[in-house]
Amino acid sequence: MTETAEIRFRELIRVEAGAATALPTLTAAHAKTLLARTEAVPFFAHSYTFYHNMIHGMTPADLVRFAYENDLHGVCLHISDGEAAAVRKMDGKAREGLRRLLEELGIALHLEISSTDKAEVETAIACAQALGVRNLRVYARHEGPLSKVVEAVYADLAYICERANQLDLHVDYEQHEDLRAAEIASILARIGDPRMNALFDYSNSLNAYEEPLAALHILAPFIRQVHVKGARKTIEPNGWGQIGVPQGSPEDELPGARMLHDLLMLGAKTPQVIAFALEQEVDYYAPAFRGPREPADPMIQYREPSETPVDRSKSTARLLSDERRWAIQQIAWNRGLVAQFRELAAQVAPAQRGGDLPAVTHLPPAPYRHLNGARA
Repeated sequence: MTETAEIRFRELIRVEAGAATALPTLTAAHAKTLLARTEAVPFFAHSYTFYHNMIHGMTPADLVRFAYENDLHGVCLHISDGEAAAVRKMDGKAREGLRRLLEELGIALHLEISSTDKAEVETAIACAQALGVRNLRVYARHEGPLSKVVEAVYADLAYICERANQLDLHVDYEQHEDLRAAEIASILARIGDPRMNALFDYSNSLNAYEEPLAALHILAPFIRQVHVKGARKTIEPNGWGQIGVPQGSPEDELPGARMLHDLLMLGAKTPQVIAFALEQEVDYYAPAFRGPREPADPMIQYREPSETPVDRSKSTARLLSDERRWAIQQIAWNRGLVAQFRELAAQVAPAQRGGDLPAVTHLPPAPYRHLNGARA
């Protein structure tokens, strides 16, 4: 192992990771695995990256073509995204057309819903069956004492798991701003079924007053899908909120390099994570949900899903263009990280090096200013 490669590796994954975080060491064995895991990282496009575009005419088929044109492995699509063209509103002919497009272009599709309600789950299942989809994302939106919310989530997931086994589906529960990683892990451990696992979101732990990297390590045994993004923490009277920012920008406070590395390394023999969805959520805001002074059994408040406000200083055309530009930049930033991992690992285990990744083109950063105040 060269000292230079080890130093550069540690500096790369240390960014925003916190001084108290134990860093992995780039041994020959670690480098060999890292080279294998970065050979073909399953990056997916995500419909929320195009939040405003999908309000103003972008369709699920357009998103599939974006993934194909940018050499991504697949698409994570909420069944409500796309307005009149949304998957939930498609008739049989339209769903068949989308399915044929996915098969023609070789793009995988994962579907998402923002609920664990039985009726909504059945709607998602119907969409999945029509489109040949086998992977779903869900999260609950219950209210009440934490103990009762946990039991309600367990009951919901037990039902969904039963349906998944009947229909050969896999379901991943996202940690979505209210439950903490240990609470979700305990529910999944109780269910104990390989068809029910977790989707880890880079920033959602903040709203539950939990550091993302710590949450990642707690949920690690269950993580199958990931939402990749940039964000900064907002310090609020009752806890932490989050604001979405361009990933890798000076405003991004998340340990993106460390989280990508740790997620890539999950799985003893084969990669555990099957989809890294690039979910750039610039200007998304979600307030604090949990805090430092809550009782042993805190009340979980019901809240509608957070949204991304409109930047009124821009024309609609400019807003849509910036959204697409940020999406391209996020792809480049993550592929750049992968290229750095491969370069450093190859210095330590050069005999294991596979084919080089194609050169990454980096656009100059798009101008960005906060809608929600200065950096915390």
